[in-house]
Amino acid sequence: MFGKELITLIAAVIAAITSITGLILNSKLLINREKRMLLWQKELDRIFELEEIAGTAVEIATMHKDSDRLTKYFLPTYDKLDEASGRFARYPELQNAIRNLLNLCAAIVDAKINHHDHKEENLKLSDSYRTLINICDKTIGRP
Repeated sequence: MFGKELITLIAAVIAAITSITGLILNSKLLINREKRMLLWQKELDRIFELEEIAGTAVEIATMHKDSDRLTKYFLPTYDKLDEASGRFARYPELQNAIRNLLNLCAAIVDAKINHHDHKEENLKLSDSYRTLINICDKTIGRP
C-alpha cells in the first residue's frame, strides 16, 4: 500500500510543479504581450497626433492670408512639426515626409508674409501632405 500512495503523491507533486510552471510562463507571456500592446498604442497615438498637426499646418499655410494671423498660428504648429521630425527618427521615410511638408508650409507662409508668389509650393503641398498620410498609414499598417 505504501508504494501506491508514494506514486500518487509523486504524481500529484509533478502535476503541481507542471501547473505552477505553466502559470508562470503564461503570466510572463501575457505581461510581455501587454507591454507590446501598450507601446504600440502609444505609437498609434503619436502618429494620429502627427496627422492632426500636419493637417493643421497645411490648413494654416493655405487658408490664412493675414501676416499677423499667419505668424501667430503657424509658429506653434511649425514647432510641433519640427519636434515630430525628431520624434519619428526611427522611421526615416516618415521623418523625411515631415520635413518636406514642414519646409513647403514654411515657404508658403514666408511667401505670403513677404507678398511673394507661392503657386509652385502650393502645387507641391497637397502631394506632400498625401505622401505623409500614406507613409503614416504604411507605418501603422492601416489599409
